[in-house]
Order: sequence, then structure tokens, then C-alpha cells
Amino acid sequence: MFSAATAICAALVLLQDPPLPPLPDGSPPADAQGRAAELTRTDYDRQFPRWLAQGRIEDALRIAEQYLETHPDDPQVLFDACRASALLGDGRSSAALALRALRAGWVDDRALDEHPDLARLRAHDGWQRVIALRTELRGKEPPPPPADEPTDTDASGESTARSSLAQWMRRFGGGRYRVDEDKPMGLLIASALEPDSVRRTRTSLQLLSNQLTTHFFEQRQPDTVLLVLIAPEHAKKIFDDPRQGGIYQHHLRQLLACSTGAILRHEYTHLLHRGHMQRLGQRHPIWMLEGFGTLFEDWTVGAASGIVILPNHRTAETFDRVKKGVHTPWRDFMALSDGEFMKEPRWNYAQARSMLAFLAHHGQLASWYRAYTDGYTDDPSGLRAVERVMRAPIAAIEGQWRDWVLQRGRQDGTVEGGEGVLGTTLANRPEGVRIDAVAAGGPAQRAGLARGDFLLAIDGEEIRSVGDYLMALAGRQSGENVEVRFRRGQVNGTVQVNLAAGRTVTP
Repeated sequence: MFSAATAICAALVLLQDPPLPPLPDGSPPADAQGRAAELTRTDYDRQFPRWLAQGRIEDALRIAEQYLETHPDDPQVLFDACRASALLGDGRSSAALALRALRAGWVDDRALDEHPDLARLRAHDGWQRVIALRTELRGKEPPPPPADEPTDTDASGESTARSSLAQWMRRFGGGRYRVDEDKPMGLLIASALEPDSVRRTRTSLQLLSNQLTTHFFEQRQPDTVLLVLIAPEHAKKIFDDPRQGGIYQHHLRQLLACSTGAILRHEYTHLLHRGHMQRLGQRHPIWMLEGFGTLFEDWTVGAASGIVILPNHRTAETFDRVKKGVHTPWRDFMALSDGEFMKEPRWNYAQARSMLAFLAHHGQLASWYRAYTDGYTDDPSGLRAVERVMRAPIAAIEGQWRDWVLQRGRQDGTVEGGEGVLGTTLANRPEGVRIDAVAAGGPAQRAGLARGDFLLAIDGEEIRSVGDYLMALAGRQSGENVEVRFRRGQVNGTVQVNLAAGRTVTP
């Protein structure tokens, strides 16, 4: 049995940075046969910023050059190498790398103009060649579609996304965002997050994409889409309502999200759904669009790779509405216009999610969606498809749904007195759930968790929002042990936490 002090020491040992491979002469490491080992992008993203932060600029440049040997047209790494060369005072090499980065697709003009690492480049004669090439390339850039004239032409998708990226970088760039391309998923990703968070986000979206395309939408979107994981300081300039946090704009092929949790999953579901509607030539009603979006805010993979819908805060809202007998009858709900639906978005989002979750509970969600799209011309509302797969009139199905909602209970995800908590103050951030404070002598502090750590998972359940955290701990009892995976800086760790009674403080 370990004491609290032993647990803290163990956590601190766990968090020590793993050693970086030595670069005594700039030569890449070799494999067992003596051949030069290829540097992966994961290794590069871990090593380059650490060399730079430690002031080891030559080592940072060597690691960039090593990666460019096998990936010579990576615009992000070319720009990184440009920064390192400029910091070393080599204006000529820095200018050459900047030119290569532009030709490879670098679009962050603000970074070229303002990044402090490039001060020496901008004072060098080669800077004029960089400006001239940028002017030439930008003159050839296709104009974005007007915001009030949406276009659904597949051929325009990639250029539309890249135009959206260029616009974003001109407004918010300055080196704040790293840009990567995920061709299998058709995504351009501009992110203000650290690389590990981006990798985890891509893995999460790939899993969601596989399920949605397998069961509902048949394939990923036909066009390239820009995904921006927004820095907090820019979110305020994008969203009037701070509770919104995400939007998918199909005509711009652009998905903006302030976090990598439920909001991103919601908007990514819209992305695939809109692509499917485009291919089918259909316009599905708002209750269905938001039903799918809210449904996949919280889900997991069950037995035989099936979809399991998890409760979230909307589950409690539906329960309250049904218990009071003030929900909207299904027949009327399915006929709501966009404007009528958005008059009470909180309740309507919750009911739409619950109705689709009810179909999923009976194993009929995919069958219903297929029946709906096949019979869309005869019934765009979706009502007849529900009656067909559930083999009952809509009034009887609604009665079954009400009983199901009440039998499940409130499932609100709150932590009541006596149930287990970590003893933390948490905040949603773009990269996940950050610990803003730990209670003195509480479970988190005893386990070695500290302010600034990010929660990644609890007993294997991924944590990407405070809501995920509350659902993971709801019903856990004081004295129960949980395994908490977390990130501190660029290093991940795992600790065992003995939960205490009380409530978690959330903003």
C-alpha cells in the first residue's frame, strides 16, 4: 500500500520528459541494418518544438531537414525550417525555405509578415523575392464563393476549402495555427492545439466517420473541408453566443470548433449528413439534422461494432419535459419549420436526440434512415418511415417513447453529495478539459494531479469536455478508485485516484 507522498513521487517520476534522440553530428538515427531511419511526423512534432524551446536551434533545424528528406513538400515543416534558419542568421537559406513553403501551399501570410522568428529574414535581400512570389501566387488564388450564394458543386469543393483556409490565415494566422492535411478524411486541419491533441482528435473523428458512413451516410464528404480548431482568443470574434462553440458552413466547406469534444462531434456529423443530402438531392428537416448532430455528441462502440448512444445533459432535459407532459407530439414535431424549431432550441434539440436514441435503442435507427431516404419524395418529414420500421401508428410509437424516457430516469450527469469526485475545478478548453485548481489534500492532489493538467480519460472513457467528465463520474461512489489518464505539457501520464464525496466545481 502506497502513501500519498509515494503516489506523488511516482507521478512526478512518470511525468519526466522522455529523452530525445541525440544529434551529435546532425546525422539521422539508423535502424538495426545501419540504414537511415525515416523520421515520422509524430516524432518530428514532438521533437522540433522542444529543441526550439530549449534554444537548440541547430538541432531543431537538423530535425526539420531530416524530415524534409522524405517529405520535401510539407509546407509546415518548410516554414519551421525557415524560422530556424532565420534565428541562426542565415537569411539566404531562410528565404529559400520560405519560397519552398509558399510553392508547397503555405497560406499563413500573417506569420510571414509578423512572426518574430522571421525578423532577420525580413531584413534580408531575399525577402523581396518572397514577397514577389507570394503576390504572384495570391493573384492566382480562386475567389471564395459569396456568403449569400451557397454552391454545392463537387468540383469546387477543394478550392473552396483552400480559399476558406487562406481567408482564415490572413485574419487569424501569424503563426498561431499549424496546418495539416488528412487526405483519407478529406480534411484540411488548421489547429491552435499542440500536436498530440490534434492526433487524438483525428483518431476520434476517424472512428466517428467510420460508424456514420457504415450505417447512414455511405461515404465521407466528396469535397475537401477546412476544419479549424479555434484558439480561445479568436472564438469571441467568431461566435456572438459563447455557448455556441461550433458551426459547419457547407457553402464554404468550413467547420469551426472551439473544442474537440461534443461540439466537434456534433458539427462533424452535420458535415457528413450535408454531404449525403447533397448526393441524394434531398433536404432533410431540421429536427432530423439536429437529431443526428446531438445524437453523436456522446456515443461509443458496442458489441459487434454497433453504435451505443450515451446519455448527456439533453437526456435530463427530455425527461423533465416528458414528465411534465409538455413535450411536442411527434407528428407536430416532425413538421416544425427551421424558424419554429429554433424558437425553443434547447428543448427541441433534446427531444430530437431522444427520438433518434429511442429508434437506436430498438435497433431500428439505420433501417429507419434507409426507409426515409428511399421514400423521401412521398414523405420528407420522416413520419411514415418511423411507422414502417416500428410497425405501429405514430401515436402508439410516441406512447412507447414516453414510457421509455421515464423508465430510463433523469440521467443528468450531475454529481450528488456522497458520490465520488476528483476534487478539482475544471474548464473546457479547445484541447480538452483543463484542471484550473485542485482542492488542498483532495483526491487529485494526493494522486499528483496539478493545475494546468489536461484530463484525457477516466477508466478508459475519453474525456473531451466537462460534460464527458460528469457523465464518467455520475454514480461513482466516494472511496472508489479510478484510473485517470492526463497530459502535462507534452507528456502523458496515468494515476490512480481514490474519489472523495462532494461536488465538482465547474465554470
